[in-house]
Amino acid sequence: MSSNKPYLLLMMLGLVALVIAGCSGGDEEPSDPTASPGSTSAPQPTASATSKPSGGGGVSDSGTGTLEVRVTDAPDPSITAVYVTTDNIEVSIAGEGWVSVIDEEITFELLALEGVEAVLGSAELPTGKYTQVRLSVPEVEVEKDGEIVVAEVPSDTIKLVGTFELAEDEKTFISLDFEVDKSLVERGRQGFLFKPVIKLAVGEPGEEGSAAVALTGKPSERPVPEPVPTKVTPPKPTQVPATATAVPPTATPAPTATPTAVPDAIGAFFLHIAEPESGEAIVTTNTFDVVGRTSVDALVSVNDEFPEVAIDGTFTATVTLDEGPNVVEVVASTAAGDESSIVILIIYEPAA
Repeated sequence: MSSNKPYLLLMMLGLVALVIAGCSGGDEEPSDPTASPGSTSAPQPTASATSKPSGGGGVSDSGTGTLEVRVTDAPDPSITAVYVTTDNIEVSIAGEGWVSVIDEEITFELLALEGVEAVLGSAELPTGKYTQVRLSVPEVEVEKDGEIVVAEVPSDTIKLVGTFELAEDEKTFISLDFEVDKSLVERGRQGFLFKPVIKLAVGEPGEEGSAAVALTGKPSERPVPEPVPTKVTPPKPTQVPATATAVPPTATPAPTATPTAVPDAIGAFFLHIAEPESGEAIVTTNTFDVVGRTSVDALVSVNDEFPEVAIDGTFTATVTLDEGPNVVEVVASTAAGDESSIVILIIYEPAA
């Protein structure tokens, strides 16, 4: 029996090794890298925005909408009142032509519209797309220092480009925002020039917009300022000596003509425009040479151009003109702080 013990021990060790090998091979299960068809979720569709095609413009046959014309202002504190008179406001239908919105004379005061809007009028018009606004401004009056001055209006017809639409049974407003500080040009003794700068604000059909105020017109009667009384001091009587001494007559020399003094380019600061001499010109070409003279140490600007000042103080600037009135401002300034400006008007009327 003792001789069989080693064999029995070897057999037992072999069985243990087989059991261990079987356990280690059965615990792992190979993973399948490919998901089964049933476990894969279907891809979700991606939403894409599609722009709605716009209409081809012009008048539609669906009906009419209401167009309301408003007016507002950007104020200028140096002017106390600006009265603008319009007698016709029209709008252009895309591809169709002009239709009238307001065909009566209306005068309104611009500075009363600071930060607010007032309704000039409204009309029922065909629905569709509109592209332009045209208004007639025959007269503008400016009140300054209690005195009313009629401003010159180079062109009484103003065109504004802007697209808006009228929808059936809906109201659309457009607002004319006058910029007084850019529209009015003061020309000294020549008065005011009114070259309107207007922003066109457009509302969507059905949009209410801001609350409108009542339109302020020109008062029918204006108070006349009372003259300020001036104190007059009576002259003192001249004492005449009791005994007068005869004075022999003295021949009076004949007066001599005194030539007009020409400013010295190296003397006191000045600015003089030689062309156009009267401050205004009507030309048939689209360029104009502005000629002037100033102090030799001055810097000159003519609108956005900076011409060179010659040793005698003369300068020339060529200005490119748009058809119609062109406002040109000439400014001269020195390092010492001297400054002077002159505004001139050049009207370009192309030859027929």
